Amino acid sequence: LNSFGEAFRQNGFQYPVDDEAMTKNDPIELGADAYKRVWPNAIWPGAIPGDIPIAIRARSSFSYEKQAEPEMSFTPPTLQLISGGTLGEDVSFFIGAHLFEEGEIGSIDRFYLKLDNILNSVLPDKLLYIRAGQFIPEIVPFASNHRGLTITPYAFNTYDLSLGESFAAEHIHGGGPFGIENFQLGVEASGIIARRNRYVAGFVNGNGSFQDNNDAKDGYIRLVHKFGGMAFDGSWNEGAEPYGGTGNNWVEKSLALGVFGYKGASRNETSVGQEDLEFYRLGADVNVFFGDLNLYGGYMYGNNEMVTGDAQTEMDYDIFFAEGNYVLYPWLIGVLRYEEARPEGLNSIRRVVPNITALFRANIKWVVEVPFDPDEGEFERIIIGLDYGF
Repeated sequence: LNSFGEAFRQNGFQYPVDDEAMTKNDPIELGADAYKRVWPNAIWPGAIPGDIPIAIRARSSFSYEKQAEPEMSFTPPTLQLISGGTLGEDVSFFIGAHLFEEGEIGSIDRFYLKLDNILNSVLPDKLLYIRAGQFIPEIVPFASNHRGLTITPYAFNTYDLSLGESFAAEHIHGGGPFGIENFQLGVEASGIIARRNRYVAGFVNGNGSFQDNNDAKDGYIRLVHKFGGMAFDGSWNEGAEPYGGTGNNWVEKSLALGVFGYKGASRNETSVGQEDLEFYRLGADVNVFFGDLNLYGGYMYGNNEMVTGDAQTEMDYDIFFAEGNYVLYPWLIGVLRYEEARPEGLNSIRRVVPNITALFRANIKWVVEVPFDPDEGEFERIIIGLDYGF
């Protein structure tokens, strides 16, 4: 998503400025506006979308991998149902479900209701948003769902010490190894302070999309400040020319700096040590737009309490990545990513992900990607992906 796309998403799928003027299809009203004047002696009126807001996203790929058997393979398709919109003034929803994922029956990924711009009559505008349900905690700005250029997921978002010397977690659904872009059940507050500062804080079960298996709740917080470009509320500095006067809605000159933290606990399934094993993550990220170039990256320190053999111990790791995207043409984007994890007592893990993404049409995307381990010194896997929606 570009800066406007992020402002639209964070504002509950409403235009951050002049939403009513930009609405093309009138919603179906549930109650007359006059009820607002007699509240609380009447139900506050709401609305539902005038059209059915459902989209289908389909993905498939072909891969060649030297060490695999067979070497060449077509990946079973993934089919996703997506629905999102508003339910009247400042109430929004989102539903995302994998109907099939690589040929297997899928699951509900995200299902949440969001109260937007709460108490704006007494609080500063856009200061408080609350969502509840199942969602990806907004700990970092580069969750795979919001940066869909590469097929290979960000190790930064999915790696955990339990994976050892492997980035094999890929996308995490359900209650597998912990990753900061896991789908979680919980509640999250967010908001904008003075246009260019944004905060996020939340509590979640910490067991993915499954029912919690302990009494502890995981908590997290994120703070970010943006210099230049479009502000978080969709506005521009006075006198600034939107998109640098280019007319290209991805072009701006900006720098965003963020910090985040996550503290959680997982159930200890052994008889050794305490009942719940605690872990935490601390990190920082940077996001730079300079014309057609977008550079971003992050660093994170992780610490886990673990049971090894007949003793409870602590282990930690560092992980970082850097990625650059360059818009060669409006329909052609080049991507290059480097990521590295350094788990305590184990060898470092590295991965380079070069990618070319081409939009055949606005809703049809081709991807060529060649992830490889730089320590091996050669390409061992080639992926050709097709991604389309309607």
